[in-house]
Amino acid sequence: MKSLLLAACCVTLAACSPMREPAVKPLTTAMDEAAMQAGELRIAASALAAGDMNVAISLYERITSSRPEIVSGWLGLANAYYLAGDLSQSRRAYEAVLQRDPQQIEAGLGLARLDIRLRQLPQAIERYNAILQRQPDHPLALAGLGVAYDLSGNAQMAQETYRRGLKTHPDDPALRSNLGLSLSLSGKPREAVNVLLDVTGVPSSIPQGKQNLALAYAMMGRDDAAETILMGEMPRAYVQDNMAFYKEVRQRLATAAGAKK
Repeated sequence: MKSLLLAACCVTLAACSPMREPAVKPLTTAMDEAAMQAGELRIAASALAAGDMNVAISLYERITSSRPEIVSGWLGLANAYYLAGDLSQSRRAYEAVLQRDPQQIEAGLGLARLDIRLRQLPQAIERYNAILQRQPDHPLALAGLGVAYDLSGNAQMAQETYRRGLKTHPDDPALRSNLGLSLSLSGKPREAVNVLLDVTGVPSSIPQGKQNLALAYAMMGRDDAAETILMGEMPRAYVQDNMAFYKEVRQRLATAAGAKK
C-alpha cells in the first residue's frame, strides 16, 4: 500500500515540475484514484476496528456515494451500522452488496446475523443453509446455524451442527463454545464441561468460552468452580449477578425436567 501511495505522489510531483508549467491542472490518473480509494477504505476500516462508528459510517457513506460499485465500501458500511445498532440501515447496505455481488458470502452471513438478532429464525436457517450449500464447511455459517437451531428450541439439531463443524475445524473456539453452552442448557452439563475445558485453555479462546464453562459447572451444582472462573473475568459485583442468574437457570431446567417425567 505504501508503494502505491508513493508512486501516486511521484506522478503528481512530475506533473508539477518547474521545468514546464502545465497550462491546465492535470487529470487525476488511475493510480491516483486507486490510491485515494485505498486510503479512504483503510481509514474507514481503522475507525471501524477502533469502535468509532460515527466516523466509520461517515467515511463509508462517502465512499459508497461517490463510488457505489465498490463492494467493500458497502460491506464496511453494513458492518458499521450493525455495530452501531442501526439494523435497518445495516440490512440495506448488506443487500446493496448482494445486488453487486450475489455470491458475496460475508454479506449473506451478515443478513443471517441480522435475522437472528431480530429472532427471524426460519429465515436465518434458510440463509445459513444456502451458504453451506456453496461452502459446506464454512465455520461461521455452521456456528450461526447452530445458534439459530438453539434459539428455535431444537438443541439436538444445534449440537449436530456444531459437531459437524468441529469435524473439519476442531480448534474453532466459537463452535466449541457454542456446543458447550448448548449442552449445558439441554441438561448435559458434565459433557459441556469436557467440551469447554478444551477451548478455554488455548490462546485463541474467546472470553465467552470461560463464562460458558462457569455456567456448565453451575449447572452441575459446582458453584465454587463457577465462581472461581468468574472471579478471574469480571468484578465481584458482576460475579454475584452471574451466579444468581445461573441459579435461576438451574432451577428452571430442573422444573422443566420434572414436568417431562
